[in-house]
Amino acid sequence: MRHLLHRTEGYLRAEIIGAEPERFIRIGLREQIRIWNIMRTNETTLTCSIALTDSNALRMLLKESKCRIHILEKNGLPFYLRKLKLRLGITAGLLFFMMLLLMLSNMVWSVRIDGADPKLADQIRNILRQNHLYEGSLDLFVPDTSQLENALSTKLTKVTWIGVSRKGTTYRINVVEKKYPKPKEVSGPRNLVAAKQAVVQRLYVENGQPLVESDQFVKAGQVLVSGKIGSDESFKFVSSRGKVIGETWYRSEMQIPMTNHYTLYTGKDYNRYQLKMWHMTVSLWGFKKQPFKAYDLETVRKPIRFLIWRTPFVLIKQQYRQTKQVTRQLTVAQATRDAIESSEKKLLDQLPEDAKILNAVIDYKKIVRGQLYLRTHQVVHENIAVPKAINIEKEKKKMKKKPQ
Repeated sequence: MRHLLHRTEGYLRAEIIGAEPERFIRIGLREQIRIWNIMRTNETTLTCSIALTDSNALRMLLKESKCRIHILEKNGLPFYLRKLKLRLGITAGLLFFMMLLLMLSNMVWSVRIDGADPKLADQIRNILRQNHLYEGSLDLFVPDTSQLENALSTKLTKVTWIGVSRKGTTYRINVVEKKYPKPKEVSGPRNLVAAKQAVVQRLYVENGQPLVESDQFVKAGQVLVSGKIGSDESFKFVSSRGKVIGETWYRSEMQIPMTNHYTLYTGKDYNRYQLKMWHMTVSLWGFKKQPFKAYDLETVRKPIRFLIWRTPFVLIKQQYRQTKQVTRQLTVAQATRDAIESSEKKLLDQLPEDAKILNAVIDYKKIVRGQLYLRTHQVVHENIAVPKAINIEKEKKKMKKKPQ
């Protein structure tokens, strides 16, 4: 410990030369100058270590003892700092180079997206940028891979699975898109038939012979637009095209609790940064032990790398998000409205894009043990026409069997 103190304050290793060099030692101790490791070289010379002190005091000590000094070594922090000061440019350049290497070692150099089309890839990159992940960003501020997966899967509804992995300075995003089976295109002569029972509202026929009219009830499979045009004596088969908008009906049952308990974020958060070195943790920013009474805590650990090596230093980010408990008591009208909106949204997800829900009629409504039970039916306008190929040989045989 004493040696460390001497190193910090600085000291001289010197020869004391004179007729009575012991007198220098006695006067120095009297003036409370620290002197140690005293060794006699010969009758007129002593070697000792002297604590770094005022040069004027040392000069007066030599004058009083009638000795002279020969400095052998200069040791300690003050002399080391003086050498650094003389080489300040080299030292600053070396420190800057080391800091630059450290920063580049912890930078994201590449973000690769596999399995996504260009449009989806742009959406993924925008979401990743909102979460501080892009080429050139510091990996220390990028969330954990599991948090990135949650952020992507929440906002991307057309994705079956998405995975985020990290290797070195590269992040890889693997995407599996939802692939819906393409409807089989019926080529050649065809009819348009009803996909389900409905009441015809409007017809938009581009090609073919309409066989139904507005306000007519049709059953599933009934021919709406025929691909056979012309008279019985002179006819031809074409590929029918068009839309037949029909009024259809759907039933749904919903169950809505009258009392709901939610845990909501208030929007306030508190970040704490710590640096872990081996088994010791040092707080860098954020010193509150418990910033909120109720909160969710997310902890992200980012190891600090230097080139290809992983250092024993780990940056720890702790994010406290304030939460509050909210109880929502619904009235019968509110619960009914929520149930109808939920059932309509669920139904629209199953219908074609151009389908419209005209209205919803409540068939049954009852509250049992704090739950609202609701049964409704919806009136929908949608395109009910689907193509069906014509068997030409079969149709010709039918025409021959008809009485002339």
